Amino acid sequence: MSALVDLVTSLSTARRAAQLYPPVHPSYREAMDTMVATVASCTADGTGFVLNIHEGRLYAGSQVISSDAPAVASLAKSMESHRVESLAFDPAFAAPDALALAEVLNLRASASLSIEEELAARGVTAIAVGVLADDDHAQRAEREERREQDRALYRQLVAALRVVQRDVAATGSPNLDQAEQMVGGIMSRLLEDDAAILGMASLNAHSEGALFHSINVMIYALTLGLGLGLSEDGLTCLGIAALLHDVGKSAFDLDDPEQAQAAEALHPKLGAEVLARLEDEDPATMLVAFEHHMGMDGSGWPDRAPDYITHPYSRMVAIANRYENLTKRGDTGSALTPDRGIQQLIREAGRTLDPTLTRLFIKSLGVFPVGCVVRLSDQSVGVVCATTAELLAPRARLLFDEHGTELEDPVDIDLTEDPRTILEVVDPEALDLLVADHL
Repeated sequence: MSALVDLVTSLSTARRAAQLYPPVHPSYREAMDTMVATVASCTADGTGFVLNIHEGRLYAGSQVISSDAPAVASLAKSMESHRVESLAFDPAFAAPDALALAEVLNLRASASLSIEEELAARGVTAIAVGVLADDDHAQRAEREERREQDRALYRQLVAALRVVQRDVAATGSPNLDQAEQMVGGIMSRLLEDDAAILGMASLNAHSEGALFHSINVMIYALTLGLGLGLSEDGLTCLGIAALLHDVGKSAFDLDDPEQAQAAEALHPKLGAEVLARLEDEDPATMLVAFEHHMGMDGSGWPDRAPDYITHPYSRMVAIANRYENLTKRGDTGSALTPDRGIQQLIREAGRTLDPTLTRLFIKSLGVFPVGCVVRLSDQSVGVVCATTAELLAPRARLLFDEHGTELEDPVDIDLTEDPRTILEVVDPEALDLLVADHL
């Protein structure tokens, strides 16, 4: 076993020497000579020697190389990142081969880099490379294609909502056919991959913030509706109602501070009046527009009788609307991180927000909602990509390792099984991250 550890250590030393020293430096020559000697020792029987990796562990044939030496972990990580499953050393291994291998393993890993081709280009014949199956790359490519399709759906919904608002401003009566189709598409994707759609809800735009806001409120409301077990018809009605909850603002120029202030006070009543004109539309849509700013404790607006009871969909949209406002703009103009948004909802549950529906909303999103950027106990950083049965232990997609280096290939982990824990939530802007790009 010591000879195997010596081989791995010598390769690690050779890689470092190739980075730090010119070929004439004594440390450079010593590192290459040591590696050649250790390979010669391991191939002394003339049959060659194979170093391979499986599930993050190094093996010599079928024998695991177990050691606390940093070089072992470093080589395992390098082989995985370079998609190398095995390195077979021939007894003819010599100093030029050592230099070539050290140089090639120092290259930045990428989807286009082939260690086998790089060694061949350097004339190496004493090392045979086995390549890891490309399943992860195929999965990533599929995920990226699906992400682009989701963004296209989101953009289509923005365009449809823009038409609705233009119709309201011009005629006072919108056509909802296209918007209803888009809501159906969002519902279908939520059922297939809720994390991807919740990731889309992290998007925002200063130029069309009101449109993005309405779509994101719809996504959060549908997530709550799914958790509540609403029927497909119920979800469709809830989605349309959430999408149009601010339709009354279409009559105002929100870039004008005075009109924006008037819109805030008057849009519930105006929105209800607009939607009441749609004879075929479920009355819940009109009620949500009218009631979504009415607090459970009698606060909010418009004024109503003390015994007035709001529609359940209005209470659901109120929660989604509050969470969206907290995590995008915030009451003071700065956004809260998703976990702090959840904490604020907990404080308001039973007062302005329905307590039962708020608890269900938090259960659906998790204490660390999808899209939360988290630092783990080993200092690695990832984004929450799915919830689990344990609210404090979601699934996370690791984006940076414990040294702060961005991972070429993000790794998904389940914190219910992984020993690491969440230390803190990180502001994605501090890392220049667009969360939706990683879900």
